Amino acid sequence: MATIDDVAKLAGVSIATVSRVFNNSPLVSEKARQKVLKAAEELGYKPSMPARSLAMKKTNTIGLIVPDISNPYYAEVVRGIEDVCNIYKYNITLCNADNKREKEFQYIEMLKNRWVDGIIFHCDYFSKEHYEVFKNDNIKVVLAGRTTKFDVPYVGIDNFKAAYDAVNYLISLGHERIGIIHGPLDDMKETIDSVDRLRGYKQALIDNDLPIYDKFIKEANFKYKGGYNAAMEMLKGEMRPTAIFAISDIMAMGVINAVFDSGLSCPEDISVMGFDNIDLSEATRPSLTTVSQPMYEIGAVAARMLIKMLNGENIDEYQTILEHKIVVRNSCKFPKE
Repeated sequence: MATIDDVAKLAGVSIATVSRVFNNSPLVSEKARQKVLKAAEELGYKPSMPARSLAMKKTNTIGLIVPDISNPYYAEVVRGIEDVCNIYKYNITLCNADNKREKEFQYIEMLKNRWVDGIIFHCDYFSKEHYEVFKNDNIKVVLAGRTTKFDVPYVGIDNFKAAYDAVNYLISLGHERIGIIHGPLDDMKETIDSVDRLRGYKQALIDNDLPIYDKFIKEANFKYKGGYNAAMEMLKGEMRPTAIFAISDIMAMGVINAVFDSGLSCPEDISVMGFDNIDLSEATRPSLTTVSQPMYEIGAVAARMLIKMLNGENIDEYQTILEHKIVVRNSCKFPKE
């Protein structure tokens, strides 16, 4: 197998000149460039991509950190990122953090050591600690599906408004006792979407002069079983909601089965509303009324934003809020009472 030394000897130039040619340096004359390319072609020489990346400090690789790749929501976001990266000839290193904060920081360190050009971060929240790590290490980052108060570009939806609209839709059907199953809450209340969606739920009830029942507010882990267990707890006792809003479709599917396992019917006894509009939401029985967010577009826009940053281009919208919509199917109807 030909080496860079062989190319230099055949072309009659230095090894440094050969290296400059393959790194597209402007410091090489056209005559020397042609001699090197001709020699490389004759010898069948191909430059080492890791070596070129090391020399250029550019790997054409983007790191992507998500909390749970088994959730169809994230799979669709990743598809949007991958399609854009393919267009611009970027590779992706996908990291699944399993909803664990320590793994997020481990992956950030790993990606930094692998010299990825930048990172798309799509986890539950973006804290001051996250911000300082990216800033101190000069790592270019875009947040996908999240908003933040920190000086970091992001793309997502207005989670407060989306939840507010969802609850208002249920109220328009005549529901007055509406429950919510939200995601995990913690002290990082600046950016976590669960907090914004819970705020939207409460504000819709307040604006419609409806009571907020603590019994009807449950926390779960964005998984099917979490939604199921939370709904079973909510449905105990004499007073129960006439509608339940779960802030992910996967949890909403658990809620529907909990309704049936409690001897009730959906939507005749309990209306159920989800959030995301994953493909499976249309396949449930009854099909799921849900808040649709543009998952693929969130990924695609985040990838374009990061690639523009990596190429030194200006970003048109540093903080991008995409539109959500209510998708009406068969899991919600007017309450019996």
